[in-house]
Amino acid sequence: MSSFNKVGGRYGMHSGSAKFKNLQVDQNMWVQGNSIGPVSPGKTWFVDSGVNANGTGASWDLAFKTIAAAISAAGEEGDTIYVAPGDYSISTALAVNKDNLSIIGLGRMPNDYKALIYSSAAINLMNIDANCVSIIGLGFSTAGGAGIGIDIAATTASYKTYIANCRFDGWAQGTYGVNVGNTADAPDCTIENCWFNSWATACINANATRDTYRYNTFFVAADTSGIIYVPTTGTRPMGLIDNNYFCGVTSATTAAISFTGAPTVGTVMLMNNLLAGSWNVTIEASACDPGCLNYEGSTTGGTLIDCNSSA
Repeated sequence: MSSFNKVGGRYGMHSGSAKFKNLQVDQNMWVQGNSIGPVSPGKTWFVDSGVNANGTGASWDLAFKTIAAAISAAGEEGDTIYVAPGDYSISTALAVNKDNLSIIGLGRMPNDYKALIYSSAAINLMNIDANCVSIIGLGFSTAGGAGIGIDIAATTASYKTYIANCRFDGWAQGTYGVNVGNTADAPDCTIENCWFNSWATACINANATRDTYRYNTFFVAADTSGIIYVPTTGTRPMGLIDNNYFCGVTSATTAAISFTGAPTVGTVMLMNNLLAGSWNVTIEASACDPGCLNYEGSTTGGTLIDCNSSA
């Protein structure tokens, strides 16, 4: 058996069995000719609202007290911020402006979130102006007034945003749960397995190129929309709305999915979406891909929705 350690260690070839304790790989490990490097070149940061004061963020014992402090400390090499269970009250929007950053709560499903970001003021909770940002397992609540949960590409184009396993509560005051690309483009955005409730205008406002919305649950308030899709503004084509669940109530303009204009034929695919409850407008989407099937559930058995004519 060979022994390796950081100081005065042995380097070179080894064959046979070996057992290591606290093995540190400074550069690369080679296994049968394949290099095994670090999982991520970035750093890991920790946030816990329960600590008495900001630490260095290097461990749970030395955690930052605020998410903003962790974002400020993070670099752009693939850093990860872990957020401990707790309530995170903010007075200004969290400005995510670092590329390749992941902010992760400890919740595994939308209703299993442990960390809640909220404000008593009418502000956005998070603005994303960076590429390859991931937001996972967090709760967002705009109980304080008319803000946005997450505004993607709030000021500048932001590529490949990924949001999953989050819950968004609007309390009939917040404008949008997520605003995607309404100011600048947000290409290749994916929002999946999230839970939206009671947003004053829409759960998602979608105005981006090649965006994907799948496996989400929408509780749509009266005279609002689950998803407002903007297929023509800013020439941002192509999108997928797939396997979502919409629950709504009857009122003058309540819609599961509403379009601000007709998309070019074949550039938007609506597929396998399930609508429950009573709607004034189910899916208003002329000129969508004719191969798409969606299902409207009802007490009488439900019907397939034709997405090629306004409902």
